[in-house]
Amino acid sequence: MKNAILLITFAIVLMWLLDNIVGIWGIISGFLAIITPFIIGGAIAFILNNPMNYIEKKLFKSNSPLRKTKESFRRPLSYLVTLLVFLATIFIVLFIIVPELARTTKDLAVKLPTYWKTMEMFITENLSDNPWIMDWINSISFDWNTIQSNIFAFLKNSVFLWLGSTFSIASSVVSGIVTFAVGFVFSIYLLLQKESLTRQWKKVILALFPKKAADRIFYIGRLSNTTFANFLSGQLLEAIIIGVLFFVAMVIFKFPYALMISTVIAVTALVPIFGSFVGCFIGVFLIVVESPKMALLFIIMFLVIQQIEGNLIYPHVVGKASGLPSIWILVAVTVGGSLMGVLGILLFIPLFSVLYTIASEYINNRLKEKGIKRIK
Repeated sequence: MKNAILLITFAIVLMWLLDNIVGIWGIISGFLAIITPFIIGGAIAFILNNPMNYIEKKLFKSNSPLRKTKESFRRPLSYLVTLLVFLATIFIVLFIIVPELARTTKDLAVKLPTYWKTMEMFITENLSDNPWIMDWINSISFDWNTIQSNIFAFLKNSVFLWLGSTFSIASSVVSGIVTFAVGFVFSIYLLLQKESLTRQWKKVILALFPKKAADRIFYIGRLSNTTFANFLSGQLLEAIIIGVLFFVAMVIFKFPYALMISTVIAVTALVPIFGSFVGCFIGVFLIVVESPKMALLFIIMFLVIQQIEGNLIYPHVVGKASGLPSIWILVAVTVGGSLMGVLGILLFIPLFSVLYTIASEYINNRLKEKGIKRIK
């Protein structure tokens, strides 16, 4: 009777949820909006946690000049050093990329009409025997003065639209800044008091769940923490490797902007599988200003290195760090990217790794219970 009542109750609740799915989703969306700052804070704390632990061990080891620092000051000092290193890294990357992109965009705007005229002359001299090609070229000839005038008119008209939406844009910006600020402050509390918070959560779980269930929750928590941390470190290592590969190859073959383009590719490669293609596009955009021929050679070089990275480096470095076989990495990237875009790609690889580990343990235990030791 108890089981029947529970089943009937579950069916009634499920039917009510399905009938009111729009309202339920609205409630969930509102709840997510409320806890967004805390999610951001947790993500920041998770990213900075391992570097902070490493810096804390190095700063206050037995032979360090700071070894006599009071315990109450060690964690804040470690956090401050970690934050400064993180901000300095971002500043250096932006200092390399932004000015070069601005200069290259200006050069490209000046040189693009000349490139097009040179291409027209080449086609006219070498393909004049093909009337249909000449007709096609003439049909797409550009009047650059007209194009510039149209762009200016478009920007002029867009100013009024922009002014009309200034208030909403300003509100969104202010809201985003406040959300990030709250999340950042929350991350500080998490990092400075992580041992105390962990102990409190353990007390809550032990109080609410049976011992066996609580142990299982603790195990999944430790597994998730280790998997996500290993994935982040593996992704960072992979980005550094591919950045170094591009820098060495570009220096050997004397490509322009070697340092900048390899830095851009290393940064964009932090997004698994597809991020480096964004770096390739930016690299082609920069190189084509200097030499269209070199830009074509750069694309060929990128495809070669991408094959090496995709088939050898990424599955072994990130796959080994996350504990996930290569084929499941591809599945995780595909599913995560389809559902949540770039964020889904970053989340689903470690998530699949956790699920893969739990499922493997369950299946192996079931086979052991059935006395099956080896499957051919």
